[in-house]
Amino acid sequence: KHDRGIDFYVAATKLHLAAAAGHNLLWNATFRATKANQMGLLGFGGDINDHYQLRFEGSTGVFLKDDLLAGIEYRAKPNNLSAFREEPFKDLFLAYVPNKHIAVTAAWAQLGQIANRRNQEGAYLSLQLSY
Repeated sequence: KHDRGIDFYVAATKLHLAAAAGHNLLWNATFRATKANQMGLLGFGGDINDHYQLRFEGSTGVFLKDDLLAGIEYRAKPNNLSAFREEPFKDLFLAYVPNKHIAVTAAWAQLGQIANRRNQEGAYLSLQLSY
């Protein structure tokens, strides 16, 4: 229906010290009001639905060491288009953060169906540098 849109969200993040067998536990919960189709790649709203829907996103991870985090993520998405079925995004990740300037993340992402392509999944690698 629309080629532009805005999402509204509220997020909470918490670090629990020594909560998982002596390891630090990190979690994030987000509630997003969205009309986005495939996170906006296929526009906003559609023939099935053209109003905001509240969707959940969350992640949790365990610090295996002070600089190594293993975890999972999940993102629900609305079904607005009769032509393409939306499926949630999921991934397993491992992040190495040796200091506040460098982060390396590797993941296996399962993105489900995107447009007319089923079973979209694959490896992800990210290097983040900051100053």
